[in-house]
Amino acid sequence: MDNIDQNKPSQFPESGRGCGGQSDIRSGLVRIIYSSVPLTLIAVLANSVVLSIVQWGVIAHTTILAWFGVTNGLSLVRLGLYLKFRKLGAEEEVPVFWAHLALLISAASGLTWGAVAIWLFPENDYVHQVFTAFVIAGMCAGAVTTLSPMLSSAFAFILCAMLPVIVRFFQEGTDVNYAMAAMAFLFAMMVLSTSRKLNYTIRESLLLRHERVLAEERIQYQAHYDSLTQLPNRRLLIGRLKQEIARSVRHKHIGAVLFLDLDHFKTINDSLGHTVGDALLKQVALRLNQRMRDEDTAARLGGDEFIILLSEVGDGTDEAMDNVMNLADKILHLFDMPFYIDGHELHVTVSIGIALFPLIESSTEQLLQKSDVAMYEAKKAGRNTIRIFLPEMQRTVDSRRSTEKGLHRALAEGELELYYQPQVDADNNIIGLEALLRWNHPVRGIIAPEEFIEIAEKTGLIVQIGDWVISTACKHLSQISANSELMMCINVSPRQFGESSFVDKLNNVVSETGVNPENIQLEITEGMVLRDIETAIDRMQKLKSAGFSLSIDDFGTGYSSLAYLKRFPVDILKIDRSFVLDIDKDENDAVIVDAIIAMARHMKIDIVAEGVETKQALDFLLSRGCRKFQGYIFGRPMPFNKLLSRFSEIKKSSHRTNVINIRSLMNE
Repeated sequence: MDNIDQNKPSQFPESGRGCGGQSDIRSGLVRIIYSSVPLTLIAVLANSVVLSIVQWGVIAHTTILAWFGVTNGLSLVRLGLYLKFRKLGAEEEVPVFWAHLALLISAASGLTWGAVAIWLFPENDYVHQVFTAFVIAGMCAGAVTTLSPMLSSAFAFILCAMLPVIVRFFQEGTDVNYAMAAMAFLFAMMVLSTSRKLNYTIRESLLLRHERVLAEERIQYQAHYDSLTQLPNRRLLIGRLKQEIARSVRHKHIGAVLFLDLDHFKTINDSLGHTVGDALLKQVALRLNQRMRDEDTAARLGGDEFIILLSEVGDGTDEAMDNVMNLADKILHLFDMPFYIDGHELHVTVSIGIALFPLIESSTEQLLQKSDVAMYEAKKAGRNTIRIFLPEMQRTVDSRRSTEKGLHRALAEGELELYYQPQVDADNNIIGLEALLRWNHPVRGIIAPEEFIEIAEKTGLIVQIGDWVISTACKHLSQISANSELMMCINVSPRQFGESSFVDKLNNVVSETGVNPENIQLEITEGMVLRDIETAIDRMQKLKSAGFSLSIDDFGTGYSSLAYLKRFPVDILKIDRSFVLDIDKDENDAVIVDAIIAMARHMKIDIVAEGVETKQALDFLLSRGCRKFQGYIFGRPMPFNKLLSRFSEIKKSSHRTNVINIRSLMNE
């Protein structure tokens, strides 16, 4: 298991008009030349026999025999070369020297037929002279069809064969001979021109065929290989996995699927850009290929997800487990060395999930899914680690599917509900309400969003849910607030914010419900705006122009926020509850909160502290100048009906309807 080296597809060839294409076309032309050799040899033998017989009575026999021997001796040489050429592979590139040999042999063959005008040309015998010229012309006409693929060979044969005939007719000095010389010259020009045109047609035909083959190969390649990393894609992987599952059953050995996911890859993409992210994926693919055997496959599913298919890791379960864990550990160590990309030194780790087959009787898709489940268990275990699929993991997958199905039903049957938690100032007056989503499940009761929001994000349901939250919160605001200063705080999901129609949909909801956009505070997270800084800033500016206020939720938990905060048109920073819960006990939390408050004050941005649950934490925040709070010490979230009832009671018993004290709301 130590030496894994995968067959990687060669770089895909470019256009047929490039160097590779010209080489293929040249090879094709040479192959056509040699494929016509048998027909040519038959023509040479037949014509040489007929010519010898016809000239036997007018030319010396020794001359005829000498010429016949040289001509057909050359044919034997050509036959030998032909038989040797046939040993070349059908897809093998033809070496250049075969083209040179074809040119040399064509010229030599042309000279043997040109020699007829010297050795076998009877004087003062027009009949035999015309017959000789006719045979030579016939051989040249045949050469047009057999030698035109290589224009130089065709020209060499025709010129070497015809020029002596033309010269010999001129030397005879009669009017008839002059006429024959002229006719021979015109014929030579005609066959040369025909040969050139035929050569062009053959070349274009080969070029078209070559480009068609390239196009078909390119389509096949793109259908089976990832364009970024050149690794096999999901389609090719599935095909190979089916084969390996069948082989493992037939030969009774165990194979493995390793599901790899880069840890915190999204952070690199968000902070350094997709160009760096793509370059990182390419380097990861190269490192993985270093550990692949010829019989194994490294593939890319998409994003930062890779699959390693091991065809055989052992015959027994224990042996297979040991081998696959050793290999997975070696893959983890491939990431010990940093990646250097565009001046950045990137330290990247990977989480690996493993599924063994055929121990897990599954289809290809189920096997990939189970290795994916194991990978997520590796993530939960702290990342940069390995987990093997266990049946308990499948229960988690089943639970996620059940949740997704339930969310569809919840949207259709009105099971979603908004609770509201007050935000208060230092005088305990309510300044705003945060809309918090709950799922009123018919069996399980109230379910907090932590259990289903991630699934809603992955499935895309979050957009429909988010639209419902905004519409419902605005309707509720119109019912409970005659106070223009009361803010309704609404969380916005990354998918919602990323939609190009988000601002228009928000404006439509505000118009339909009649609320003032200045009473709507949209809460977004740091990671949401860091995905595409320029687009996010443009969208935020549009929201500000429409009158909405913006807050950064969970501030301090994201990446690169300080670098970009000065560019974001935000009104409020919400200090994450993780820094507030133990603020009076943990010095690090206290330092962080101090820094956030000081920075916000300097940038003239308001602050709201979340998760205030104890008097000690509240006193600490007050001592540091924080004046707005949210947390259980002031009150837990309550459903809208209860909130509406309490507001109505307070307004009936008080003339100060524009200010509501938190103690009055909580009925203390």
